[in-house]
Amino acid sequence: MKGYCPRIPFHQRMAANPDPESPVGEVVLDSPCPMCGGRPLKMRTLGLDLPYFGDALQTTVLCGACGFRHADVLLSKEGSPTRHSLRVRDPADLSARVVRSSSCTVRVPELGAVMEPGPMSEAFVSNAEGVLHRFREILGFLTRNADSDGKRAAARASLTTISRMIDGREPFTLVLEDPFGNSAIVHEAADVRPLTDAEVRNLKTGVFALELRPRRPRDPASP
Repeated sequence: MKGYCPRIPFHQRMAANPDPESPVGEVVLDSPCPMCGGRPLKMRTLGLDLPYFGDALQTTVLCGACGFRHADVLLSKEGSPTRHSLRVRDPADLSARVVRSSSCTVRVPELGAVMEPGPMSEAFVSNAEGVLHRFREILGFLTRNADSDGKRAAARASLTTISRMIDGREPFTLVLEDPFGNSAIVHEAADVRPLTDAEVRNLKTGVFALELRPRRPRDPASP
């Protein structure tokens, strides 16, 4: 299993939707919360249609006891370890769709910025500009809370650079590396190649096993 969703056939995952009229499905899982150990967990699912990649499933696991939340995006076809990169040269390229699973490492080499998976890593469907905004939020935090003057100054300098990138005034490279092949940059100019074994070994995945079984009604107690 990879992440929070079991690797079962895609049509079976979609079949979990109890209301065929609703685009959002919800099931109760007979599994403990990985943060507080409470039960039950709920999993919400939403089907997506991604150009060039077809059907995908967006999942969100929620704990009502402690508020734990984890989101992921799963492509309908199991992928091989893949690296996607795009050279963003003008404002139009900022709209390139980005599908990032919770196992994906995101890089902007010009900034020295890396978004790596971790136990709380979440998936998202956004665009190249949206990825920059996520990095800008992190840099804004570092300008206030980094543990040295030098790091705070470096974060401020990077904020200036990333603002020019968001405005389309400075080109940059966006890189996605996913050992499970569940991430993508949807753009005709994107470069796609397999990850080497050495590259895969050096990547974090942010994955741990969690058995997601639909909760079954309990038998009534005997009188």
